[in-house]
Amino acid sequence: MQSIKQFIEQFITAEYDFSCAEYSMEITDEACQKIAAKVNALIYYLQYERVASIAERKGDEQWEQRCKMKVEKIIPRTLFQIKHYENPVLGDALKRIVTGKDIYGCYVSYPYKGGRDLYFSSIFYVSETNEGLKIIYKKSFNSDAGTWYHPVDLDTVTVIDEGQLIAVEKYLAPEEATSLEDYNKE
Repeated sequence: MQSIKQFIEQFITAEYDFSCAEYSMEITDEACQKIAAKVNALIYYLQYERVASIAERKGDEQWEQRCKMKVEKIIPRTLFQIKHYENPVLGDALKRIVTGKDIYGCYVSYPYKGGRDLYFSSIFYVSETNEGLKIIYKKSFNSDAGTWYHPVDLDTVTVIDEGQLIAVEKYLAPEEATSLEDYNKE
């Protein structure tokens, strides 16, 4: 699982770099697009991009203050654990791109500072695809209810069932109670 850990750490760094660049008034739209390309190369289901042009916002004091506050809250995600599964049940769109029988669930935190204990935010599912290793899907965690849910309601792009659990590597326990309970299941 070392290669999966290195891959997800590469994604976490690329996502963090993009998130900081997205709201930085010092980084041009073109430079931000290049930073986004690095994170987008690692993920199948989503494209990161700057939602508003910084060039159009420079000089707008309210917008500049908002961006500054956003950048101050951005943190790299914490990797809690990786679970290795075999023979997952995938939606049709994922079946077309996944080339192996293994998927890896990478449990991570939220990418922003908050007032809560460190908790699960998402599982990024990583698998070998026809374009190499990619994040193929993301599942989200409702820490208030202690349940995982699919943020997309389309079976075609969903990891419907993870398959058989083969191994678990734990790196750091979450602090929040419902996340910790889920973490300690296996």
